[in-house]
Amino acid sequence: MYNKYINHDFKWTNFTLEEQAKVIVAPRSNNEMDASKLGKEFPDMLPIKDYLIKYVFEPNNNSYAGGAAE
Repeated sequence: MYNKYINHDFKWTNFTLEEQAKVIVAPRSNNEMDASKLGKEFPDMLPIKDYLIKYVFEPNNNSYAGGAAE
């Protein structure tokens, strides 16, 4: 999404788990949030990806001028 909406030219490189282990103090924890209760309480709430596109990326997309966003 960053490449699509903010900086089309940005390139990144992934690193291995071994490289990651050298720079972090604790092992990584992969958790997943269950938002079902939140969805029941607020049924009109957008999924996070749709929210980001609508309220963050699209309004700022017009300011992209070929370089990094300010």
